[in-house]
Amino acid sequence: MRQSVPVRPAGKECAVYRVCWGRVVAAACTLGIFVLLIRGCVYARGQTETAADGGFSVQVYSDLSISVYDRRTGQITEEPLEEYLVGVVAAEMPASFEEEALCAQAVAARTYTVRKLLHGGCNSSDADVCTGSNCCQAFASAERQRARWTNSYEENRARVEQAVQKTMGQVLLYEGEPIEALYHSASGGYTEDSENVFAVARPYLRAVESGNETGTSRLSATVKLSYEEFCRRVNESYPKAGLSEGRLADQIAVVSRTESGRVNAIRLGGATLTGKQLRYLVGLDSTMFTVTLTGKTVRFDTKGFGHGVGMSQTGANGMARAGADYEEILLHYYTGVTIGSWQTIPALRGGG
Repeated sequence: MRQSVPVRPAGKECAVYRVCWGRVVAAACTLGIFVLLIRGCVYARGQTETAADGGFSVQVYSDLSISVYDRRTGQITEEPLEEYLVGVVAAEMPASFEEEALCAQAVAARTYTVRKLLHGGCNSSDADVCTGSNCCQAFASAERQRARWTNSYEENRARVEQAVQKTMGQVLLYEGEPIEALYHSASGGYTEDSENVFAVARPYLRAVESGNETGTSRLSATVKLSYEEFCRRVNESYPKAGLSEGRLADQIAVVSRTESGRVNAIRLGGATLTGKQLRYLVGLDSTMFTVTLTGKTVRFDTKGFGHGVGMSQTGANGMARAGADYEEILLHYYTGVTIGSWQTIPALRGGG
């Protein structure tokens, strides 16, 4: 007897294949839409655009802009953070410095700016930052860069832009918060603890050795004043001093120095001044100085240039020449910090 074999209806098999391919197409479409959404989110979070500045293109984070008060013009403008930093690095550090030193400067300047944003902005204007180095950070526009660099403008501008782009978004953090990234020109061989200059102890602004400082002629300097001029300046500003030319040798004495060698206190007759007070009164490069009386002249010999706290720019240049990268430089001058992104800071997520 012939066995009957069940026969699959014609069209059933075709129907099965249509269902399978339909699922594949649906899954592919879903996956494509998901990828586009992810790319869109990434684009929105870290969007870059080309900003023309003096004929050069700078890649900038377009989701964080800052207001800048220009002390020269009196105007406040909105600037992308990274584009603003090109002007800061150009003003604060010689473009001839080593690439890794310029990168370290870019990270320090970015950190300083971000901290300003989080702590109320510029203290002397309604903007986030201003272009005054005594209040915020120095800034050089493209026009000022051209005037300063003349024939080397293109080369120098490119070096600064490269440093900013290489470190884009990076900031210095201590326990997850951006630090007060202070810096100065030259330390004289040793940086200073912050409380000895600004009366606030920062755990990341500790004195460290800075022995290989290069790139400036102001690693040391000498200031001379006549007895008459010195006595006049001191007595006008600090009448209790009561200095006199005839007794000056007995009226001047360094009372104390910090561990780094800077003058902490100095006695001038009946008044005791800090090293910082005397520095500004006389016009010294730093508080790391000695005083010598020769004939009728008061001689001050200084080492370093600036307040001495944080990163030494010439020290960074020396480290870079010796082979250190910008991360090594920053971790040397800022104690116990980490290098991260400003985008990890909750208060700044999604833009400034």
